[in-house]
Amino acid sequence: MLSAAPASAADSDWLTAREAFRKADDAALARATQAMQDSALAAYGESWLLWRRLKDAPAAEIRPFLAREQGSYVAERLRSEWLRQLARRPDWALFRQEYAQLQAEPDVELQCMKLQADIEAGDFAALPAAKAWLWMTAKDQVAACDPAMRAMQARGIVTEEDRWQRFRLALDANAAGLARFLATSLGFELTAAQQKSLQDQPDAYIKQIDPARREQRELAAWAYGRWARVSPDSALTHLEVKADELGPQAALAWRQLAMAGARRFDPAAETWFARSDSAPWTDVQRETRLRQLVRFANWPAWLAQYDQLPANLRDSRGWQYWQAQALLFRAQQKDTGKAQAQTDNAGARRLLARLSADDDYYGLLALEQLGQALGPLSKPVQINDDDRARLARHAGFQRAFALRRLDQRWESASEFNWAVRTADDRLLLAAAQQADELGWHDRAIYAAERTKTLHEPRFRYLSPYREVTRGYARDMGLDEAWVFGLIRQESRFVTVARSSAGAGGLMQLMPGTAQWVANRLGIPYHAAIVNDIGQNVRLGTYYLNHVLTELGHPVLATAGYNAGPRRAREWQGDAALDATRYIESIPFGETRDYVKKVMTNAVHYARAFGQDGAHLRERLGTVPGRALTPIEGP
Repeated sequence: MLSAAPASAADSDWLTAREAFRKADDAALARATQAMQDSALAAYGESWLLWRRLKDAPAAEIRPFLAREQGSYVAERLRSEWLRQLARRPDWALFRQEYAQLQAEPDVELQCMKLQADIEAGDFAALPAAKAWLWMTAKDQVAACDPAMRAMQARGIVTEEDRWQRFRLALDANAAGLARFLATSLGFELTAAQQKSLQDQPDAYIKQIDPARREQRELAAWAYGRWARVSPDSALTHLEVKADELGPQAALAWRQLAMAGARRFDPAAETWFARSDSAPWTDVQRETRLRQLVRFANWPAWLAQYDQLPANLRDSRGWQYWQAQALLFRAQQKDTGKAQAQTDNAGARRLLARLSADDDYYGLLALEQLGQALGPLSKPVQINDDDRARLARHAGFQRAFALRRLDQRWESASEFNWAVRTADDRLLLAAAQQADELGWHDRAIYAAERTKTLHEPRFRYLSPYREVTRGYARDMGLDEAWVFGLIRQESRFVTVARSSAGAGGLMQLMPGTAQWVANRLGIPYHAAIVNDIGQNVRLGTYYLNHVLTELGHPVLATAGYNAGPRRAREWQGDAALDATRYIESIPFGETRDYVKKVMTNAVHYARAFGQDGAHLRERLGTVPGRALTPIEGP
């Protein structure tokens, strides 16, 4: 049994050292660091003492610590901060030497500082490749990126058309400030008032443009998308008459109409996508088009568009799965020659076999399509004394556990995640076991998910609080495996988890939802109720059952739990639809991914619990056509 020991006195000195560091009290920091000498966290005190001197310290003072702690999270953080100080001096030669010692991909600021260091050394080789992440984005970049962006423009790596493309990205992302800045760089003014008018009254703007001015054609093309959201027929009729006046920007306008149409699953959207082919594509637009084609099972067009994908998208597991479906469809058509049908069938089976090597959403679908099923659970991996001893000697994991005992959630998780990067399977499972025994369930899952060959479902699919969850699931008539699959995705069993939107607890209930359910159950509501395990699961299972009753299908209920039941219904068709196609065409990326993972989790939990229902396709089934009854509740 791995011990969940309380924090030691030496570990507790970490809190004193951190406070002294934050207050810039060097004397107190030195005393606390001395007191930490026997702690697993001793390296923190030493790193903080050096951190205080990074602005002026010579390399000979910093490098011995970095060499001794090479590969550790503490060293990585110190080296990253030192690099920032070297850039500010600037000492570009030393910066380039130390940058090469980083163990993980640095943040954007450091990457841009490295580009500047290269530029100062007369090395421009990295600039073309950096264009994709540095320029082709709707994000405002940090000031450290300015020299690299100026160099890209000066050397013709970023062209005027690239500036227009980034301007369009900013408009699509509602990055108002960036759009105004880019407009200025393109030689025209775009005020905040004009932006608001474009959003609120796009038809009025379109009808008064001067077609001789490119900026007005560009803005009109974008405004067609806004117009199509509120009055698609009017926007379409107007564009068909006025397209010639927009010149090359007409294709951009058709793209905006197509994107708006795809959001509401308009079958005509593919026609508008086709009329926009001459305009440059973003990855989001390409994938939206593919999802629209999946929705309507337009496999010939899907295969044609798949061939146009860049490699990073073409090789994704999701598109490989749908490529297999498209090939199988083509092989079955009467006008497909025998040789082509054999090639397509063989190609589809190769894709499915490759996908089935993993047990994620697409892996399970592929496995079942090949006529196979998940086998019985393997015998649990036994963590032995050698594994425990290795874990006890691993400085990174021991720092993580020490910080966890000090209730330092962010720092402990960061240390743990860093240690996972280079651990082998047995060490990962030993760490998962100790994390689980500490009640650190999300990190136990995190470690167990990253094994290469030695997989352990009891850590990947933990079921803490099962007595509570099973009881409430039974009371609500819900499938226990589905409830656990949802909790695993919502919170990873962190009882105090809180989302950026304000949802809390195991089942991530929004305050308004929790209050609505509490009122229905006659429970006095207070904000802390969502962090009580029993009450959270009681409220959450009630609401999940309510959504299931309103929508009538677990896939819809899963989507509705995440994005709201009204949206889940809006995404239904008028007729029944294979659930895999419904899921793939969900327009919200977060919800689309959420439904896939919850339903996949449910299969694994059913298997772990010895229940029926360990077949994903059976769980997914067919989503019924849209009902017209109003939805009650939040």
